[in-house]
Amino acid sequence: MNGLQPWLAPYAAYLMRFFPELRVTSVYRSYSEQLELWRNRARNPYPVAPPGRSYHGYGRAWDAVGPIESLQRAGAIWESWGGTWGGRIGDPIHFQA
Repeated sequence: MNGLQPWLAPYAAYLMRFFPELRVTSVYRSYSEQLELWRNRARNPYPVAPPGRSYHGYGRAWDAVGPIESLQRAGAIWESWGGTWGGRIGDPIHFQA
């Protein structure tokens, strides 16, 4: 969970310990990394925010891949803690606060 805001990292790490089948694939993204994703968004199966509008750029989001059932359960728990899960907008791999 390197790259997350210090106040957020312990919560995210705690959640991911419940789901060892999930693998974190992206945390912090620089402006240029987000720009590259934005430019190639037509080939991305998940929604991509423009640079400056992604919570990844602020260390407040992470993506995880794994079985959809696990993502849904993790998303429900994350939301019960006050976080936002991207599964509500077609982005089941995205978690943010």
